[in-house]
Amino acid sequence: MGLFHRKECKWEGVSVLERYKRFTLIELLVAILSSGPMAIQGMPQQRPNVVFILADDLGIGGLNCYGTDWLETPNIDRLCAAGLKCTGGLAPFPVCAPSRAVTLTGQYAPRTGLYRVADRHAGLEDKIRFIVPANGHVSPDISLINKPFKEAGYATAMYGKWHISPEKKQGMHPVDYGFDDAVVSAGRHYQAETTPRVDIPEGITVEEVLTDRAINFMENAVGKQHPFFLYMPYFWIHRPLEADPRMVAYFEKKLQGREFIGKHPQEIPILAAMTRMLDTQIGRLLGTLDALGVTENTIVVFSSDNGSFNENMVGPYRGKKGDTYDGGMRVPYIFKWPGHIGAGSTTDERFMGVDLYPTLISLAGLRKPDDHILDGIDLSPLLLGTIDRLPQRELYCFYPKYAQFNNKTQRWSASWRNVIYQGNYKLIEYPEYEYEEIFNLAADPFEKEDIVTKAPDTRNILVETLHRWLDEVKAPLLTPNPDYSLEDQTDEDF
Repeated sequence: MGLFHRKECKWEGVSVLERYKRFTLIELLVAILSSGPMAIQGMPQQRPNVVFILADDLGIGGLNCYGTDWLETPNIDRLCAAGLKCTGGLAPFPVCAPSRAVTLTGQYAPRTGLYRVADRHAGLEDKIRFIVPANGHVSPDISLINKPFKEAGYATAMYGKWHISPEKKQGMHPVDYGFDDAVVSAGRHYQAETTPRVDIPEGITVEEVLTDRAINFMENAVGKQHPFFLYMPYFWIHRPLEADPRMVAYFEKKLQGREFIGKHPQEIPILAAMTRMLDTQIGRLLGTLDALGVTENTIVVFSSDNGSFNENMVGPYRGKKGDTYDGGMRVPYIFKWPGHIGAGSTTDERFMGVDLYPTLISLAGLRKPDDHILDGIDLSPLLLGTIDRLPQRELYCFYPKYAQFNNKTQRWSASWRNVIYQGNYKLIEYPEYEYEEIFNLAADPFEKEDIVTKAPDTRNILVETLHRWLDEVKAPLLTPNPDYSLEDQTDEDF
């Protein structure tokens, strides 16, 4: 996996190395101190701010800079051009809540107990061979990604979609997880409800109001000379399909005559408008960093929680939101930190949202919480250009979800899935129906050919490694359901 392309770092026409040779000793010390968060241990330094922007349901094909030319995302495109564009990044899950939990905790789902958005199988438990693990929420006792920043003196805030605990319940709001300020909202874009309540004018989206709040937060933090950690989980472009009618009309005209795949081509102009509206608010955040004079000392990360629900916004990949094929798993990742992360650089190395926690605390020079397991790895050597390939390792997804039971076939369209990525291979295990799929992603990146019958040795290695990991993280076991009412079914029956 992976090629890393970096432009030669030059300053005023002279390479950095040559410039260092011309410095006096004092100038050299100043340059080293400003070159990284941990350049000289024990000497004072200004810690970088962090702005972590997480879109909702925006797939790998959801941006102009990722190849979808009919979308307009000029601000995100500029962010991409000024930083590192990643094309091999994975969401931890193909759906919202458990993906966010993994990203914010740096832990795989079996450690958090949050596995799915909702229990779509409720009332049909007798149609499932196994007892489905109970779905929980992330405990306030756990150390989320904001905690090391808060303990280091950062001002911390989040505005947007939370979705890892019931925020309206006492003790479950983001402020109970260590954020200094937080407003939660999801479910609507216009006429939305927030916790705590904020006024949203008629015709204004909740995302615009929360961006205002984020701008005020950054201004206050800079005014008080505090470094800040801002988490902006926008609800765009999740349903409902709500956008400025003028912008929808603009895209209807622009896209007239263009053909789209799938059952709902009429959604496309609205999704394009929503994406453009997201881009506008991100542009406001980036413009505020410029106005405050802190752009050079701010790490900006942009990503999404899972793939798009629309087939036209997942790039060339198979599947979409909810699928463990890469159309549901691949999302954009953009990292920007001027002077540290090379502008215009790209990588197709594979990593996952579980890696963001250890990466961001490393870039900021912070310590990992002593009592908190991190399942991800520190990506900073890749981001900073000291390596161009990540160490060989496996990535996993434990997804005990059931949905869409077909009464005619007596079969679930979506059943329990466990996933492992290892080297060139990806295996999806379907415990309910006792079969697996294997894809060679190097030869078949779009998962068109299942090679499980052609590669029995590879299958055995992947299954063994996957099951060993399930044991290590203490994932719930496959426990037979004593109330199971169907005749035993395997994939061979279909």
